[in-house]
Amino acid sequence: MNLVEASNVTFGYRGAPVLRDVGFAIGAGELVGLCGPNGAGKSTLLRLLLGLHTPSAGRVMLAGTPLAGLSRRQIARHAALLPQDAPVDVPLSVREAVALGRLPHLGRLQAETAADVEAVTRALAATDTTALAERPLTELSGGERHRVHLARALAQEAPLLLLDEPIAGLDIAHQLAAMDLLRATATAGRAVLVALHDLALAGRRCDRILLLADGALDADAPPAAVLTRDTLARVFGVRADVRLDPTGRPVVDVIEAIERPS
Repeated sequence: MNLVEASNVTFGYRGAPVLRDVGFAIGAGELVGLCGPNGAGKSTLLRLLLGLHTPSAGRVMLAGTPLAGLSRRQIARHAALLPQDAPVDVPLSVREAVALGRLPHLGRLQAETAADVEAVTRALAATDTTALAERPLTELSGGERHRVHLARALAQEAPLLLLDEPIAGLDIAHQLAAMDLLRATATAGRAVLVALHDLALAGRRCDRILLLADGALDADAPPAAVLTRDTLARVFGVRADVRLDPTGRPVVDVIEAIERPS
C-alpha cells in the first residue's frame, strides 16, 4: 500500500506559483530522495504532504485516506516531519526534546508509558545521541542538534518520514550514518522521503529520486536514470562526470558551474 500519494498537486504563495501538477506515490520500504535546485519547491512539497499548506488543486492521500479529512493528531500518527528550520532555543534537555515525538500517541495530560520511554531510548541510540540525553538542547553544536531533531522524528514512529535536509551541518561520518539509518528505517517497513542537496549521497542510498525543477516534477526514477550529465547540466547548471559503479549506482563528481541551457 502507498503510504503517501500526491495527485496533480498545485500550490502558490499569493498568486505566485511554486508547484504545479506534481504527482507521485511512495510505498512502505522505499527510501526516496527529493532533489532540485534552491527554490524548486522541496520544502513546500514536504509541508503540503503534512497538511501544513493546502493545495490549490490536486490532493494528497496518507495510507489511502484523503489528507484533508484527517485531524492534526491523525496526521501526526501517519507522518513525521523534520523541518529544515527546527527550533534551536527550546529550553529542554535532549531527552525531553526527543520525547516530544511521542505526543501524538498520548492523550491529554497522559503520562508517558514504558513504550514511550523505549521509543525515545531507541531513537537516541540510533542517532548516536544517548550520551547527550541530559544536556540542554541550547548547549549543543549545530550538528548535534540536527541528530537530536532526527531522533525526535524517529521516536514518533510514524509509518511515513518526511525529512528536509536532515544531514545538513553533519560531519561526513554522521552524514553517512544518518543515510544508513534512513535506509534501515525504510527496509524495516516505513516510507522515507528525504530532501537532499548532496546528489552523490542520494545516488548511493536512495531507491528513487523525485527531481523538482521550475515548480514541476522533472523526473521520478531510479538514481541512475535521473543523475545524468545532461540532467545535471539542464537542471542544476553544472558540468559533472557521472559513471556507474559495479552495482549500477551513479557516482557523481561535480566539476564546475555552467550556464543552464535555455
